[in-house]
Amino acid sequence: MNFEHARANMIEQQVRPWDVLDQRVLNALAEIPRETFLPQQHQGLAYSDTRIPLGNGRYSLNPNIEARLLQAAVLEPDDRTLIIGCGTGYLAACAAKMCKHVESIDTEAAVNEQAQQNAAGCGIDNIKFFTGDLIADLPDKTSYDAIIVNGSLPTIPERLKTRLTINGRLIITVGNENEPTMETFAIRRIGQTDWLEQSVLDTHIPSLIADKPAEEKTGFVF
Repeated sequence: MNFEHARANMIEQQVRPWDVLDQRVLNALAEIPRETFLPQQHQGLAYSDTRIPLGNGRYSLNPNIEARLLQAAVLEPDDRTLIIGCGTGYLAACAAKMCKHVESIDTEAAVNEQAQQNAAGCGIDNIKFFTGDLIADLPDKTSYDAIIVNGSLPTIPERLKTRLTINGRLIITVGNENEPTMETFAIRRIGQTDWLEQSVLDTHIPSLIADKPAEEKTGFVF
């Protein structure tokens, strides 16, 4: 399979028609080989408009949705960005092409290790992967210029909003999987206690799901 050709077709036939016109986003998608972030048996689907199973109830997002999340974050070259829910590391890798430093958190060390290998294989070294509860275990006293939630949540955690710098952006999809649609929001911090909220798109994406029995739940995984 000609992955380079498939990558170009993905951008022109899936991403651009979804109103992703930010050239820095398009450049990142063109530079990052998405297939190398997927299990070998699914690499042929890397540039298809579909969710791809990753195992343990996890799925990748569709490429056009990943692109919309990146565009909504309005990443700048000097930004410090946080990805909630590591997935394969692909979203973090694309963000790392667009900004200075990326951190990515997941509840499973094995997921982070694989994502780090995927990123390193592409020569990307400005991502820090760490393991813990996706909300409670964020690094102490660290603020971010952008936070992208790589999956959906039923509500918007206040803790994420307060970890933004002034003018920082939180990109989060809110809804329940048993509902037909969810809504993605871009939330910008404009003051110590003030935020602006804007609807970005209606969609339906995998949730950040609990990976422990109900009595032991401490967070979410993607």
